[in-house]
Amino acid sequence: HRELADTAVNKKGAHTMELGEGIKKILLAGIGTAAVTAEKSKEVLDELVKKGELTVEQGKVLNQELKHNIKESVKKNLEETKENNAKRTKEDEAIKKIIEKSEMEIPDAMIESQVQNMIQEFAQRLAQQGLSFDQYMQFSGMTMDKMKEQVRPEALTRIQSSLVLEQIAKEENFEITEDDVNAEIEKMAKAYGMEADKLKEYVGDDEKESMKRDIAIEKAVQFIMDNVKERAKAKTKKEKEAEAAANAEA
Repeated sequence: HRELADTAVNKKGAHTMELGEGIKKILLAGIGTAAVTAEKSKEVLDELVKKGELTVEQGKVLNQELKHNIKESVKKNLEETKENNAKRTKEDEAIKKIIEKSEMEIPDAMIESQVQNMIQEFAQRLAQQGLSFDQYMQFSGMTMDKMKEQVRPEALTRIQSSLVLEQIAKEENFEITEDDVNAEIEKMAKAYGMEADKLKEYVGDDEKESMKRDIAIEKAVQFIMDNVKERAKAKTKKEKEAEAAANAEA
């Protein structure tokens, strides 16, 4: 960040007002928390100028910096989302291959329960966006039977993936340490904007056991991906050896 120095003119004459680096950081952090769009940030800054807490020039400079920060933040989020989606796609493909080789009979009741859970999750996401589930159904012309039919294949895949991962975790008997649990709590604390030590006070034995199961599943996914990488390396090595042998014969 560059140092800001602006001139404020009042009725008594001209004098220099310097907006220090510390104050600027507080302003940018505070406004950045409340303003997720360039338009909103400008509204906040205009209000500060109107109240006399900032000069017009300071407002203009800060507005430009906020626009840059917002743009960079959006860019970073998009890149992270793209990377996460690519990683998840590879994981899904690897798990799908295992499912195809497995013989599983999933009871209809289990699939129906998963369908209901997925519809509830969807309704909660709608509510977070200020739209009720009934409104969505009305606007989209969707019926409950049609929605259940749409989500059923994904529900089946979720159950199969979960069973595969749970079985791998059981067979490999992954060790889940206290450090693993603490690392998970720290991630949760960061997501909720809390201190890890404070969050630990609310985490009971049942929550810890649930976290251990989730960590075991994550380790199972990593175990699969590590095996995929090893097989890919072995295949590449074998192909190179075959190519070298063919060249030697030629």
